Amino acid sequence: MNKPLSWGLVIATYRREKILSQCLQLAVEQTQRPSEIIVIDASDDWQSTRSQVIGEIASKYPEIRWTYQAASQRGLTLQRNQGLELATADITFLFDDDSLMYPTCAEEIMRVYETDTEGLVKGVQSALASTLPSDITVDDVRKAVGSYRDQWIPGIAPFQRFIWRHLFLMDSDFLCIPYDGHFPSYTIPSSMNHLNVCPVKIFHGCRMTFRREAIAQEQFEPLLLFYALLEDMDASYRVSRQGMLLEASDAKLHHFQSNSGRLSRYVVSVLSAMNQAVCLRRYSNDLKRDRDRFYQLTARRVVAEVFKDALSRRWSFPQVRGLLLALKYASHVFDLSDEELTHWYPHFQQELIVSGKPPTLAQTAVAQPITENL
Repeated sequence: MNKPLSWGLVIATYRREKILSQCLQLAVEQTQRPSEIIVIDASDDWQSTRSQVIGEIASKYPEIRWTYQAASQRGLTLQRNQGLELATADITFLFDDDSLMYPTCAEEIMRVYETDTEGLVKGVQSALASTLPSDITVDDVRKAVGSYRDQWIPGIAPFQRFIWRHLFLMDSDFLCIPYDGHFPSYTIPSSMNHLNVCPVKIFHGCRMTFRREAIAQEQFEPLLLFYALLEDMDASYRVSRQGMLLEASDAKLHHFQSNSGRLSRYVVSVLSAMNQAVCLRRYSNDLKRDRDRFYQLTARRVVAEVFKDALSRRWSFPQVRGLLLALKYASHVFDLSDEELTHWYPHFQQELIVSGKPPTLAQTAVAQPITENL
């Protein structure tokens, strides 16, 4: 009989001490408990939060291996990579610090991995639940969402879904440009037919799990420093070239989407497109093909953001302006050498986040590597 697989939780966090504790408490209360929990904290007062976590949670679960460290450098991808270096469990759960697991979430995910005796499945994501787990109250504020989301007219669901996907582009599959020109195709083995799973092309960052060796081989893109939008799409696509990605429909998780530590809509919009351009520059096997696809997709996104900004009464059109700025700078990304990109993009991100506007192309062309945290 095969030895049962172990699972560990890796959390990258920044200034979310309240909901982080709830995330960890739900993790240790799983029907199938973790063998390790690793937290990489970029907050200035990380030691205070660590003391709270150790005193209120970790001390009650000594059978779990706990690691709570300060981030070597702030940034979701960097913090996750730091956590991966410390991970030892067979399966690594890379959830957000505001991801709240239902009691059997881990058990259902591990059931998929343990049924896959041939190791064909490289990643499993949980299913999103719209409500909080029972008896949970969150003392935090949710991220604001566009008002248009609450104005659907009952009775026209198919049309609503079409608008959601094709006009607003609210589907991650539509936003992903595969580096090989296509998504890998796999068939779920018959031995897994009894499981409530479905294949997916890419993962959603708040609910990802991987075989540790698979994600350790790829890691998260380190150039996406200060806001790692699309880091989940990038990493999960690269893992999918090793093997199958599945969603476990019975593994429930609620993503609270805390408002703490978030950037402005304008900055997020800029980085969403710029991060994609950087990843294409790094990993595409046909840059000319994918550069054209990038410009076509971003043009479609501009149209979508016009509607979304207007319907939400954001009359400064921050998301539209962000994408237009990214279009201006993207050509520079595609023209840089690997070494130049390594110097240029960190400086671009730092200037954008600190000052609210990017440096000129002349400034970024001579930028030096980032050596200090924000």
